Amino acid sequence: MPCPFIAGVFWEHRCLGKAPRALKLATLGVSCRSVVSGSVTASTPPPWVDDLFPFPTPPALRTLIDIAWQDAYDFYEENESYDYTLLVSHYDFMFDLATIPRPPDGCDAYPEFADQDRQLSLPHFATPEFVPFGSLGDGGGVGWLVPAPELGRLDHPVALANGHEHGVTPIGADTRTGLEFMLSWALRRWHEDPDPEPPAWRDADVWLAQNQWRIDARAKDRRLVDRLSAELRVHPDPDRTFPGSWWEGATVRKDAEYDIAFDVPEGWRHEPGADGIGVLAPADAYADREPVAADRPPLGPELIAAECWLDAGYPATALLALKDTFVNGPSCYFADLKPLWERAYRDLGRLEYAAHLDLMAPSHQVPCYCPTPH
Repeated sequence: MPCPFIAGVFWEHRCLGKAPRALKLATLGVSCRSVVSGSVTASTPPPWVDDLFPFPTPPALRTLIDIAWQDAYDFYEENESYDYTLLVSHYDFMFDLATIPRPPDGCDAYPEFADQDRQLSLPHFATPEFVPFGSLGDGGGVGWLVPAPELGRLDHPVALANGHEHGVTPIGADTRTGLEFMLSWALRRWHEDPDPEPPAWRDADVWLAQNQWRIDARAKDRRLVDRLSAELRVHPDPDRTFPGSWWEGATVRKDAEYDIAFDVPEGWRHEPGADGIGVLAPADAYADREPVAADRPPLGPELIAAECWLDAGYPATALLALKDTFVNGPSCYFADLKPLWERAYRDLGRLEYAAHLDLMAPSHQVPCYCPTPH
């Protein structure tokens, strides 16, 4: 479990049950004082605890969570019930948040909140180096590419994983530019699907009575795009592109010829892989001979080679071979690959990724139709 980081400024306040708020504050002497400004704001939420990812949440995404956290808390203040789904879906015109902070202590939550509600899940076919922060609602996700979490970097490249095929589509060099792309994508979809208005053949008053909620929702989303653009200091544009991706109408497509380049520390190596991410590790964790990716590789020889590389002290080469076999082989290979895959991560000190393979396992429990049993 990563160390928690307190996000934003600190506040002196906690949720206190259902007694009238004015009475609670007067009786218990609890203040909602901002340490930064010294002002008193009745609806100021307590801080959220940043234990969402294996690293501190980058500032740009923290801005989004701060805004949604405030709105979810305002709802609690008005209704005396904390609805965490409002936090999850606050930016549903772009994505649902893949994980969220726990509700403030003492808040009655409905629906009932459990830790499994904040458990990160990978899109199908993605490898653990893809760390999602948003769910696209169609099996895909948006997230960071983090090939070496032990480097402790404060931000990471952003990409899409569509959940229907292997590989990732880069959309930003860091969280801020990735979010700028997602805002641009929303504008592009709205350009393809303009704001609703009464059709000429319908009675306008009747149509509005039935569809005003759609107009109001789109207007709210546009205000949120404007606010995020200002707070993130970005300039979304429906025609914005990023190297490695291109537009087909309002659909993002991957440039199959583009190789993602990572910042490689001195004494390290990055080897591209079939998953679109590859392996970044110290140079001495690689063998002299690199694995050869083949279409539907035979499982037995791949397992023998990976175990030999691990025994010889070359976990990076073994990891690259195992991930390439996962991508190029059938899903039924996963159970056989998993023990050595976990070992490669452990030998590299990437325990979070080793544990994440357990979360991937249920998605790859499929019938085997291989000609040779395994």
